[in-house]
Amino acid sequence: MADLRSPVDVRSELGLVASRLRDSFGVPQRKSRLPAPLDLLIATILSQNTNDVNSHKAYTNLKNRYPDLRMLAKVPPRKIEALIKVGGIANKKSKVIKRVLKEIEWRFKKFDRRSLRKTEREELIEKLRSLNGVGYKTASCVLLFSLGDNDAFPVDTHVHRVLNRLGVVSRTTPDKTFLAVKNQIPTGRGYELHLNLIKFGRRTCTAQKPRCYECSLYDICRWKEKASQVPVLKDKSKRKDFEFMLLEGV
Repeated sequence: MADLRSPVDVRSELGLVASRLRDSFGVPQRKSRLPAPLDLLIATILSQNTNDVNSHKAYTNLKNRYPDLRMLAKVPPRKIEALIKVGGIANKKSKVIKRVLKEIEWRFKKFDRRSLRKTEREELIEKLRSLNGVGYKTASCVLLFSLGDNDAFPVDTHVHRVLNRLGVVSRTTPDKTFLAVKNQIPTGRGYELHLNLIKFGRRTCTAQKPRCYECSLYDICRWKEKASQVPVLKDKSKRKDFEFMLLEGV
């Protein structure tokens, strides 16, 4: 179905969503120390197709063995693979990491926070995307979490699902959702909106059996199936909520 909503409508609704989620979850506070861009980039690669706990273990294994991740450029892939095995798809991720490190040497004079901040957002995202294995989400995560750019807005599977289910946009992939909303994020609220949408997507607007009956956005949600969702009583003591977010712990 074609998405006929105007940018003004999208921006206005994103502002409303941000405010409602702020009421529910508050305003996420950044840590005083931002992670180094390279650390964040590799952590994001490790976070793909796995859960927070395992990706954090994989990242910690790498950092404990090689505190300066630039050292990985000279490490055999099999050694990297052994360290990150817990995070899944280790063979592929080890090769991506090696390739990205080599390409950074070719494409960037320096890969530190001060140097990267000198490049305009759109240009920097495209430059990061030129690295083989880096997409819109990973590039945006570097800007948001490492460079402190509060107008950057990564779109992962949770954010994509929630924004499309709500009807803010109608797009088929996270990348297409990112392109539809990247210029409509309320000024300075990208960090807040990104993290709160992830929390909302994990706790309420879940992929399976969303908890529509306790949703703070129910009245503005356009999902046709929302009225059919009924409570499922479960023992809350057995429920596992992963509060830890990998990119906040880098």
